[in-house]
Amino acid sequence: MKSLMRNVLNLRQHNRVVVTGIAGGGKTVFLTSLISHLMEFGQGQFHVGRGVDISDFRELSGREKWPPYFPHSTFREDLARGDWPEKTTDCSEFVCQFKRSDWMLHAQKMSFFDFPGERISDAAVAAFNDYGQWSDHILSHFSRHHDYARAAGPYLEYIRREQLDLDILLSLYRETLARLILDYKPLVTPSVFLLDQHGSTAEPGSVEEIASRRIAGLAENRQFAPLPEKARRDNPELARQLAVEYKIYRKQVALPVFDKISRAGSLVVLVDIPSLLAGGVGRYNDNRQILLDLFEVMRPSSDLGTMLLRYLKFWQKSLNRVAFVAAKADLVHPMDIENRRLIGLLKMMTERARRMLPHVESQWFVCSACHSTFPVEGVRRLKGKIARDNPDREFKEYSVPELPRSWPENWSPGDYPFFRVYPDAPENYLIPPRHTGLDQVFEFISG
Repeated sequence: MKSLMRNVLNLRQHNRVVVTGIAGGGKTVFLTSLISHLMEFGQGQFHVGRGVDISDFRELSGREKWPPYFPHSTFREDLARGDWPEKTTDCSEFVCQFKRSDWMLHAQKMSFFDFPGERISDAAVAAFNDYGQWSDHILSHFSRHHDYARAAGPYLEYIRREQLDLDILLSLYRETLARLILDYKPLVTPSVFLLDQHGSTAEPGSVEEIASRRIAGLAENRQFAPLPEKARRDNPELARQLAVEYKIYRKQVALPVFDKISRAGSLVVLVDIPSLLAGGVGRYNDNRQILLDLFEVMRPSSDLGTMLLRYLKFWQKSLNRVAFVAAKADLVHPMDIENRRLIGLLKMMTERARRMLPHVESQWFVCSACHSTFPVEGVRRLKGKIARDNPDREFKEYSVPELPRSWPENWSPGDYPFFRVYPDAPENYLIPPRHTGLDQVFEFISG
């Protein structure tokens, strides 16, 4: 009887899953493929439990205005055409309901909230209702860390003046944020400077070029930057104007994201290891720090976690599971999956983050949500539709670098030349994309 009651209670719950990773890390394809397998269960090699069947899948319309709807059918069409989906929003959500043959009575409702890891730099914005407190927090961080102090040097020098000009202030702050991007420093806030709400990231360029193309706020006339206490006193109208824009940004961008995170029952963290190796140690350090910042914020005992408790009902629905996923596994050779080098690198990168939430169940996975390569027998080569110098998108063989046993002490962009490939998904929508390990991740997060 107790087992039956526990089963019924579990089925009544709304399982909220949050999926995150750096922009371009595979979140969209992960969700598109997963939803396809749930929707067309039995048509692909997607196994749940021991002979479990999934039925009565139904997409549910969201009641909230935010976040935007995750357009699964559009993204599935993109894959069928041989193109990777391109998002037009930074965050999105898909809500569905289905039954499992090993459940009784009720269907399960699941929601998948997809948000970019770059938004983690707005944690302090969500935590501080007061613009002045946020300013003091950010400027203290800049002064305590050498690399940030160097990047912000001209800005810190300017805000010591008695009278400040808004245009000069914002220009110097945008240049500060541009230097942080070029130096692979993760605290780029407001985060829309790096990744806007349309999912567009800052393009490479000089400090001046990046600063002129990006916006530190919701619009060109809605920007803000931190001011020290003396500058706020000496420039009260300027401080008031910046505070207004700060509060609007906090309400529209920062708080909604962290409110969704706070309700998560399961968290999926996608890590694109081939991209990190191809991008060099700076990119790795940046990505890992964003991961650590996320878990620091999710600790209710941390400074920012304590501040967020004032505004969000953190842990009202306690986080139960964290899945660390080595995504895009089809870009590495299968030998490096079999010898556990890929999952070994994932564990090394994420172990410190895992220990921040010791009471949450965590597991590591290797996954390819849309398998688009094939191994060439007997050699360390793959066959796929490589994106470079392949206008007809033909399958070609190419060499694949061997994964290191552990993360190197230093490496440069290009030391590990992993190739980008086009997707190879069935044109028949009935048949979901081929995958590796996607069902194992789902079984874990669905509980």
